[in-house]
Amino acid sequence: MATLRAVGLRKTFPGVVALDGVDFALSSGKVHALIGANGAGKSTLIKILTGYYPDYEGRIEIDGKEISIHKPSDAFKYGIEVVHQEVDTTLIPYLTVAENLLIEKIASSSMGLFVRKNELLNEAREIIKRVNLNVDVRKQVADLTLPEKQLLVIARAISRSSSFIILDEPTSSLSLIETRQLFDIIQSLKKQGVSFLYVSHRLSEIQEIADEITILRNGQKVAYFTRQELDLSKAVEAMLGVPSTEVFPEKPKEISQQRMLEVRNLIKKGRLWDISFYVNKGEVLGLTGLTGAGKTDLLHILFGSMKPDSGEIFLEGRKISLQHPKDAIQAGIYLVPEDRRSQGLFIENTVAQNISFPFIKYLSKVSFVLLEKEKRYALELIEKVRLVPPNPDMIVKNLSGGNQQKVVVGKWLGKQPKVIIFDEATQGIDVGAKRDIYTLVRNLAQNAAVIFSSSDIDEVLGISDRVLVLRDGRIVAEFKPDKIDRQMVMQITTGAIESCP
Repeated sequence: MATLRAVGLRKTFPGVVALDGVDFALSSGKVHALIGANGAGKSTLIKILTGYYPDYEGRIEIDGKEISIHKPSDAFKYGIEVVHQEVDTTLIPYLTVAENLLIEKIASSSMGLFVRKNELLNEAREIIKRVNLNVDVRKQVADLTLPEKQLLVIARAISRSSSFIILDEPTSSLSLIETRQLFDIIQSLKKQGVSFLYVSHRLSEIQEIADEITILRNGQKVAYFTRQELDLSKAVEAMLGVPSTEVFPEKPKEISQQRMLEVRNLIKKGRLWDISFYVNKGEVLGLTGLTGAGKTDLLHILFGSMKPDSGEIFLEGRKISLQHPKDAIQAGIYLVPEDRRSQGLFIENTVAQNISFPFIKYLSKVSFVLLEKEKRYALELIEKVRLVPPNPDMIVKNLSGGNQQKVVVGKWLGKQPKVIIFDEATQGIDVGAKRDIYTLVRNLAQNAAVIFSSSDIDEVLGISDRVLVLRDGRIVAEFKPDKIDRQMVMQITTGAIESCP
């Protein structure tokens, strides 16, 4: 029964103390959650434990004996492995599941001069059984779903006899059902003595899965709880340094009855059935449901990137036809998509280039971008979204997830939207960045209609004025958040009960 312990870990960069005397322990068969806002020191701690930051102060111990970790191979030697949020960076897409699982064995001499294919396949099948991954081990990794890839990376860590597995935002792209599957696997592996350092922004998950919780803020350990002691409001206050009541902006007492968007009898065969709803100017309409319930399909129809089979869409009382996203943009309907990296950003380009892109024609002359005008425009929008750092020349891929999302929102602020749609807007970002996004949502709702879609029930209830629940492609409930509790919403989304009582 091994215990991994960090004692007085300290890491500095020029002018910055990233980690300042942090202690924590990860015991055999336990889940220890590590939480904190962006810049709290979580990533620095993980990189020290996994050998990516070789120069640090303090010490790391296993069962009271000091160990030396100064490169990733040292971490592997001591059974420490990380499953990154971006799992594609650790897999080779055009090799098979079996080859990705056993690539070290294939590359070594342990399998002889020629790879014994049947032996490889059988061993791979035994490994993926341990995480209930039901795929053909001859399948290319490029053809797996994201949850399948995540389970594959966990299976690979187990196959290397890792005792301490670091899970970095493991559920950021998983549905409730897939999250439940992952939690079942974690519980099973805990019984085998495997320990998990669990990094997540989803406090409700941490409350369920973690045995212990450490909270970092500004590089320091500011709180510790056991599962029994955990109080979510105190945890939020520790992370932010402000009361948890300040996470969601105050909702308006009255909302305009001016109908901005109305959808009537929308059908997309096999996906959406008889969808009808409206959203008023000044209103935040929440949309929730399980993955596959139809939320994203509905939003892409409203943005013109998917065509319905039938139904009508009205904007300010006028029927509109959305054949292409440019039609939606011209009408004043904007989308912040679920996958910001592939659908919302040019990650290799600068902040200024991303923010100016939708309305670049207003910043150009004779097909040439006026660079100084573009920079001034970008700086104005950067200030509105509180981007950190406020640098228009920063390459977007170098920003944190929360700041990348601010760029996606910022690019739509150059022209007043009539309807702005958020699809899983806070996925994979920290609680501080979430608070900034919620504030932006409320500010936008002062002059527009907002549709806020999320599988995170807590934030839908916290930010919305009215909520719709989708299940199996149909709207099955509509309610005001102050009239219903979280447990009831979960029962509706899963079908445990049919609708609001």
